[in-house]
Amino acid sequence: MFDPLLEELPEHIGTQVICLNSLCSQEPKEQALEIASLLDNDELIILAESYSGYIAYHLSLLPKLNIKHIIFAASFLENPSKLTRFNKLLPLNFVRSGFIPHFILSPVLFAQLGSKKLVELFLSSLKLINNSVLRQRLNVIANLVRPKEPISIPCTYVKASNDYLVSKKSVDVFTELCININIVKASGGHFIVQSNPSYFAKLVQGVIAL
Repeated sequence: MFDPLLEELPEHIGTQVICLNSLCSQEPKEQALEIASLLDNDELIILAESYSGYIAYHLSLLPKLNIKHIIFAASFLENPSKLTRFNKLLPLNFVRSGFIPHFILSPVLFAQLGSKKLVELFLSSLKLINNSVLRQRLNVIANLVRPKEPISIPCTYVKASNDYLVSKKSVDVFTELCININIVKASGGHFIVQSNPSYFAKLVQGVIAL
């Protein structure tokens, strides 16, 4: 899912994409510990999209990591929508099969009309996860509890202009917990990094220059 962003970033910027499917645990705090074990002592800028923002929050609480900045992209730190309570009714096989036309998924996920390439990218990422793990992850999201510990690491929260999957109130939790945070808005859907990779390429480079 991060290929569109990687194509926009200059080659001299070192990147490491950590796939959640490669982790043993489905519990966010344990996932944060697993990810921390994969990172070295270099200065880090973390870009976390959607559910990964909850994991990035817990990464920020680990003292051994040298995190310079966290970019939260359409993320949430508690149940993002009342719709998540119906996650058990979601027909995963139907969604994964590609039967839903791209002209429906594209506006909902990316706020774009007819972006077949992005929809195919989304569907290809789903094929990497079996239904059991995906169902478990959706259940974790539905039961997220708002954390309480504040973080002082500089943060940027990017709101998607047309996010149909996350409540607008989700950003309020970040403003309460992140002592040093900048709230910005970018054009695109919930998968905002994929919707607007050029924006994030410039944002990352700007953070690096700070």
